[in-house]
Amino acid sequence: MAEVFGPVDLYAIGFPEERVPERVRDELLALLENDAVRVVDLVVVRKSLDGELSVIEVEDFGDELQITDVELAGAGLTGGEDVDEIGAGLPPGGSALVAVVEHVWARGFVAAARDAGAIVLASERIPAEVVNALVELDEATAQNLTE
Repeated sequence: MAEVFGPVDLYAIGFPEERVPERVRDELLALLENDAVRVVDLVVVRKSLDGELSVIEVEDFGDELQITDVELAGAGLTGGEDVDEIGAGLPPGGSALVAVVEHVWARGFVAAARDAGAIVLASERIPAEVVNALVELDEATAQNLTE
C-alpha cells in the first residue's frame, strides 16, 4: 500500500535580495526538525537583474542555506510551472524560498476518512497575515467597547 500523506501546502516566500535571510534560514532549519510537519520539497528561485530565473535544488544548498544532509520525500514536486509563476512575482535581483510542507499531524485522520469513503468537500487556507490582522482588529474593537 502506498504511503498516506497528510494535506500538503506550497509556500513561496519572496525576498528583495538574492539570498535567503539568516533568520529565515534558522527557522527553516527548525522546521526541518519539527514533528508536526514534514518538508517534502524545498528549492530557492532567483531572478537575475536581467530577469533570468534560476533554481537551486536542496542538494545544492550547502553555501546558500547550510543545509546539506536532508532527504525529501517529494523532491521535485515544485515543477517548472510553479517556478515560472513564482519567478514572475520576484523583482530583478530577488529570490524566493519555496517549501512544500506536509501536515503530518493529519495523516491518521486522512487515512481514516479515505478508508471510510469520505471526500473532501472544502479546504481553504487562510494566510497568517489575514488571521493576525483579524485578531488585532477584534482585540482593538473589544478594547474600544470596554473603554
